[in-house]
Amino acid sequence: MAKPESITDNDSVILVDGSSYIYRAYHALPPLTTSSGQPTGAVRGVTTMVMRILEDHPNSPVG
Repeated sequence: MAKPESITDNDSVILVDGSSYIYRAYHALPPLTTSSGQPTGAVRGVTTMVMRILEDHPNSPVG
């Protein structure tokens, strides 16, 4: 069995508060909706914020 990698003091683990991101994205962006009127702004905003974290910290585990 392979030994799991250990985290050192120099490593970062990024935890995302999903509720906070959804609230922030929903209220910070203009209303974005589908053609049927379903709101999608929060989904777009959260996706953008998480993608930015992944780009800025490519080698850090994100949870």
